[in-house]
Amino acid sequence: MKPILLTSLLLTVALAVGLAARPRSQSISYGGGDPLSDDCSEHMRVSGHHYDSVVRGEESRSLPNQPLSFSADHNGGIHISSWDKADFSVKLCKEVASDSDEQGRKLLADIKLVVNGSSVSVNSPERHGDYTIGTLLLIKAPRDAQVSMSVLNGGISVRHFDGTVEAKAVNGGISLKESRGKLTVRADNGGISIQDCGGDVTAHVQNGGLSINLPERWDGKGLDAHTQNGGLVIGIPRNFSSGLEITTSNHTPIVCKGDACENGQRTWDDEHRIFRVGSGDPQIRASTVNGGVVIKNSERSREMM
Repeated sequence: MKPILLTSLLLTVALAVGLAARPRSQSISYGGGDPLSDDCSEHMRVSGHHYDSVVRGEESRSLPNQPLSFSADHNGGIHISSWDKADFSVKLCKEVASDSDEQGRKLLADIKLVVNGSSVSVNSPERHGDYTIGTLLLIKAPRDAQVSMSVLNGGISVRHFDGTVEAKAVNGGISLKESRGKLTVRADNGGISIQDCGGDVTAHVQNGGLSINLPERWDGKGLDAHTQNGGLVIGIPRNFSSGLEITTSNHTPIVCKGDACENGQRTWDDEHRIFRVGSGDPQIRASTVNGGVVIKNSERSREMM
């Protein structure tokens, strides 16, 4: 068998690196830690110190439950989860690395959380000088909340969320984990990761990878996920009881591992390759154009010819 190469495959969605491009660099990574924590230090981590001073701050607001739109700072990130309280909690985590505490504190004071009606955004100073800025919107939403989110050169993390989400990332990734509801997400020039979710989920990737780890049973309307110019990885549990359909173009390389290879139904024609698991109308549909496919749930592996 020939080795299979996956095009633009993202197995791990990288969340925002909030840096101004300067002669010296400092890495600020987002994600990890307790998803329900509101501690900025658990969600923003600094590495590669190349500046004399690092100052940190935060700003918090409580907002009534209503449809809200969140926009991250340029290069910034968003992390959202649900809680049992009636209102939104919105925290802006912010950090400045520079050559002096004085400069850092002045810049930090100019980074503000802006609430304008139903719109929430971050206002930060223009990047002029040798310093870096990192920001993260840390959101706790009431259950069944309705939100829209957007990032540019950053990432979005949706963890333990129950409600309605519309999210878009440009030059960044989106991660959905243990969340349910009506979730509609799109990433341009970035990847999407979906793990143990439910409800009515739609995901579209342009120029990036798509990674899906399915629950044993999909609870809700279903999942419709597609990537253009990117690889597709699907993890299927051994006791999977929902219907799954994977569609690719006829030239797409497919690697299948585990029980799904034995139980799946294959339809190869001149235009498409279709792989199905389960019976009836599939709740879960995934497709890729110009990208390889990996289907997995055990150590055994073979190429499907």
